[in-house]
Amino acid sequence: MQTIDRVPTGIPGLDGLIEGGFPRGRITLVTGSAGAGKTTFGIQFLWSGAVQHGEPGAFITLEEEALDLQQEMGRYGWDLKRLEEEQRFCIIQSPVPFEVAGVSVSMDDLLDAIHSKAVAIDAKRIVFDSVAALGLPYSDPVRLRRDLHRLCAMLRELGCTALLLTERPEEENRITRYDIEQFVAQGVIVLHLSRKYRGIEIRKMRGTKHDTNVHTVRITDKGIVVNPGEHPF
Repeated sequence: MQTIDRVPTGIPGLDGLIEGGFPRGRITLVTGSAGAGKTTFGIQFLWSGAVQHGEPGAFITLEEEALDLQQEMGRYGWDLKRLEEEQRFCIIQSPVPFEVAGVSVSMDDLLDAIHSKAVAIDAKRIVFDSVAALGLPYSDPVRLRRDLHRLCAMLRELGCTALLLTERPEEENRITRYDIEQFVAQGVIVLHLSRKYRGIEIRKMRGTKHDTNVHTVRITDKGIVVNPGEHPF
């Protein structure tokens, strides 16, 4: 039987639930409501790759300012600016296609920017934040799904192990904002947040015998920690 190469997630407690890590070169969707920890999850994955495994990473943001991100992640001891100076990490900051505050940006422009900067640092890991923001200008879900497929095709061409972050609407049964994001990724992770607990659930992970329970999560001063076997229900 052919084995699948695994990429350690950098999230303590998670790898054991997904046979050792994310399948290398594949795309996983991470969804959750506001405050669930999606951005921290993504940066932790990139930080671990760059510092512990020699895998440079790129973080694409359509909403957050790079300086804000550096400051916020510094609370975990993650010096993103130093990693950038060492060419082990980069932040790709872009307006939402197609026009924001008078700045016109096409999907092609965004894809070109991601490709060129990822190649420049030889990125092995990429996090895209977020699909929810990307979809704002679209009135046609078919066009959004088409462009998501274009984005995913480029990430696969780069050979990167990638995370797509997106929002989960609160007080609804859907796990994603547009109800199409989960169909373009090979894996789906849901970050749960309530007034009583934080949790993580692996909904889908192709080629992986994964756990299907909800496990509790803590956000510590060193990042996200999963508590395998500790169920909130």
